[in-house]
Amino acid sequence: MKDKIYIDNSRFMELIDEIVTQITEAEFKEQTSKLAENGDWVLQGEAQDFYNEKYKEYENLFNNIANILSDARQ
Repeated sequence: MKDKIYIDNSRFMELIDEIVTQITEAEFKEQTSKLAENGDWVLQGEAQDFYNEKYKEYENLFNNIANILSDARQ
């Protein structure tokens, strides 16, 4: 497959985020997130590091294997 598929950047990020969030929650269970002072849920310590690594990994898989990229990369 040589043709690249570009999708809206926010949709691409949402796709990767949803997959990686599910993986992170499965890995860290109830230790995954906490409520921040501003009312947002945030990942804690190791869960955030794990999320960041997996996000890059899955983004690369979509880019390099499926040729699906964010339209921000056009």
